[in-house]
Amino acid sequence: MIMASTDEMQAQLGYELAVYREQIAMIKRETERVSLTTLDLSNALRTVENLSAETALIPIGGGALVRGTIIHTKVLVPIGGEYMLEMEREAAVQELTRRIEATKKAVEKLTEEFNRIAGKLREVAGQLQQMQAQTQLNDRVDSNIHEDYI
Repeated sequence: MIMASTDEMQAQLGYELAVYREQIAMIKRETERVSLTTLDLSNALRTVENLSAETALIPIGGGALVRGTIIHTKVLVPIGGEYMLEMEREAAVQELTRRIEATKKAVEKLTEEFNRIAGKLREVAGQLQQMQAQTQLNDRVDSNIHEDYI
């Protein structure tokens, strides 16, 4: 009866390990995505900060560029749901800076969550290892007793 309980506990701990590993993988993917967003926003911020009325290469899609002269320094900034808002250069700089800070905070929170789950993963892995070692030891003792008395 105790063996079934131990087996059930090992199965439960194995399941918890799998769940924690999947959560860690999801957090890693999300951290990478948010980090790329931060990089993208930082590049956009540098471009907007250096925006002036001069000749530039302007992307027109499909990897094609057009050489043009910038006469208007208003910026279209995405506001979500594929909507854009036209802003003056200074307002766009402020908005992009705000978004960069928000993505940095998101990465910090994801890192905290990653560390918390990694700690739980180590704890559960240790418990499972300890239980497996104890089970192996019990099996050896049972085997030795069986050999000694039979």
